[in-house]
Amino acid sequence: MADVNANTTPFLMAGDRPLPHNNEAEIAVLGAALLDPVNAIDVAVKKLHGTGCFFNPAHQAIFDCLVRLTGEKPGTKIDIIALATQLSSTGKLEEVGGRAYLMQLLNSVPTAANIELYVDIVHQNAVLRRLIHAGTRIVSRCFDPQEDTRALLDDIESEILGVADMQSGSDVVSVGDRVIDAVKYIDKLRNNDASALGIQTGYADLDKLITGLRPAEMFVLAARPSIGKTALALNIVANISLGPNPVPTGVFSLEMSSDLLVLRLLCSLARVNLGEIRDGAVSTARWQEILQAGQELKNAPVYIDDSGNLDIVEMRAKARRMHRDHKVGLFVVDYLQLMKPAGGSKNQTRENEVSQISGGIKSLAKELNVPIVVLAQLNRQAEQPGQRPRLAHLRESGAIEQDADVVALLHRERESETGADVTEGMDAELIIAKHRNGPTGLVPLTFLPTYTRFESRARFGESDMPDS
Repeated sequence: MADVNANTTPFLMAGDRPLPHNNEAEIAVLGAALLDPVNAIDVAVKKLHGTGCFFNPAHQAIFDCLVRLTGEKPGTKIDIIALATQLSSTGKLEEVGGRAYLMQLLNSVPTAANIELYVDIVHQNAVLRRLIHAGTRIVSRCFDPQEDTRALLDDIESEILGVADMQSGSDVVSVGDRVIDAVKYIDKLRNNDASALGIQTGYADLDKLITGLRPAEMFVLAARPSIGKTALALNIVANISLGPNPVPTGVFSLEMSSDLLVLRLLCSLARVNLGEIRDGAVSTARWQEILQAGQELKNAPVYIDDSGNLDIVEMRAKARRMHRDHKVGLFVVDYLQLMKPAGGSKNQTRENEVSQISGGIKSLAKELNVPIVVLAQLNRQAEQPGQRPRLAHLRESGAIEQDADVVALLHRERESETGADVTEGMDAELIIAKHRNGPTGLVPLTFLPTYTRFESRARFGESDMPDS
């Protein structure tokens, strides 16, 4: 008969020491799971997700099989016969010690009441082993670097954060659970539940079309120069950071200094012409509006990095720190074509460079599970008479179009082309040309050149017009 306390595989070593593990705790987790599959497995999978959480491969195989059986038959009691049959069908029954070993696991604990304690012990040892493996790989790569040092640092930071993510666990393991969550989400959308929406931009028509800025999504806002993409992005930042439920926002400005960005935010919020400030023609009433807007912005959770010549590796590292230190839930990058690729290779084509940058931003959004708004330039073809911007007008468009979840093309006529008075509101439109998870469409806007501010056209009225 198999010995329940015997490890069926040799100890894996770290130098001359065995890797951290607790065989008795692993046995206790499996025994509790067999005693109470419905409840105990739900507790276990929240922390013991993924491979390698069990030191003993036999224990890992048994646990994986239990999770799979529970997922296929939710709410059904899994017994020794069902488990043995499933293991036998995959050729693993004898590898794990046979039916006798499964029976001993069942009898290893008198109750499943202490499952959380057993799970914590197994989980902590898994984290320690993962750290040891990561540290070993890091030392090896540092002695024999095969890539640029900053790229190596980015990979190392990502790997260590991956170990930290093991602490958070996972609440979902089965297809059945995911389907239930999906149905609940659809029901919330059907009932206009705000909790089902992404971060609201403050533009009702846009939020309705894309259901807000969603976690892990890359939102590309593209336009020709001087059309207002930075202004619109700053308006969105202000709406999000100053709203009833403010979301900390990080801005990477590769084109403008932080001083100029804050000045533009201030003037837009106070509805004051920047030209008046520069000319020293600000009235007392306007000055009070500026002070009030300044007080609001002072408390806004907006964090700006205006580093020039920023490359994708540096941006990812800084974003991780903003996310960790300031709980940043949204990032804005202004703008993509000014960013450099990692390593600065002179042999890459521009298309390859943009592909690396775009892919790096998208993977960062998924890693941090936050939306990232990326500003981008359109090529000159978008300025042809009578031409409206299209996806094909994105500069180096292949990779950007592929990686983006939403592509919004900002379009309006320039003041010099229309002959309009710059103090008047101008029609503009945001063309949602790609929407991976929903419909495309047109969002009508009104642009106020005096304030470099965009308003929803349906809400625009006389009160929004600047004083004559």
